[in-house]
Amino acid sequence: MNRRTFLRLYLVVGAAIAIAPLVKPIADYVGYFYNEIGTLSKQYLVANNTNGISGFPKYKVANIKDFQQQVKTSNCPVYFFAYPLTNEPCFLVDLEALLGKPVPQIQNPYYGQFAGPLGQIKTINGVGPNNSIYAFSDVCVHLGCQLPAQVLVTSSNDPGLDIDNSILHCPCHGSMYLLEKGGIVVGGPAPRPLPIVFLEYDENSGDIYAVGTNAPYFSAAIPRTKPSDNLLYDPRYSYSTPSNPACSKGG
Repeated sequence: MNRRTFLRLYLVVGAAIAIAPLVKPIADYVGYFYNEIGTLSKQYLVANNTNGISGFPKYKVANIKDFQQQVKTSNCPVYFFAYPLTNEPCFLVDLEALLGKPVPQIQNPYYGQFAGPLGQIKTINGVGPNNSIYAFSDVCVHLGCQLPAQVLVTSSNDPGLDIDNSILHCPCHGSMYLLEKGGIVVGGPAPRPLPIVFLEYDENSGDIYAVGTNAPYFSAAIPRTKPSDNLLYDPRYSYSTPSNPACSKGG
C-alpha cells in the first residue's frame, strides 16, 4: 500500500468514525416518519386524505348557527374541536364577540417562513358573517401543556383567555399569546406564535371547516432526545376536547 492510498483510507475511516454517532439519530428520525407516525395515523383526521398523513384534511368543525346560538345563550365565544388528531384540542374564537370590536383580518406571523402554499399566506381572514371567527391550537408551543382557552378572565395575569385583550395565558410556565395579532408571544418562554388553524366558510350552508395550519407540526426550539418528542402534540400528555359550551369564569 503506497502513501497516497494509505492517506485516502485513513481519511475515509476517520470520516466514518466522525459521523458514526449521527447515524442512529438520523435513522431514528427517518424511522419516525415512516413507522411512528404510521402508528399514530389512526388518530389523524387526515388518515383518508389523498395527501396522506403529511397533508391536512378538510374537516367540518361546526355550523355558524350553532356557534352563534352558543354565543347568544351562554355568552361563550369559544368553541372546541379536535384537529388534526382526533384527540388534539383546538378552538374557534369569535374575536368580535370577545373584544366587542371588529377583527376582520390578522397578519400571519409565520408568513414566508415555510415552504409550500400555506407558508405563502400573508394575511388570514376571519370567517362567518362578520369575518371575526378564527381558530387556534389549544396546545402551548413551549412544552406541550393544554391551554385553558375556556376560562374567561379579565386580567392578562390570570391563566385563561383575557376577554379585554384576547391574551391566552398558559398556567404551566406563563407563556402568553395575543390572539388578536395571530397568536404572537407577548410574555413567557414560548419560542414561537401559537399555531392558527385555517378555516373555510360555506356561506350557503353556514358550515365552518378546518383545512390546515399556518405552522409545522414540529417544534425545534426545545432540546429533544428522540424523534417522537418533536411533536407539538406531546403523546405523553393527556389532552381532552372540552364539551361545548365550555366557558367558565376565572379570576
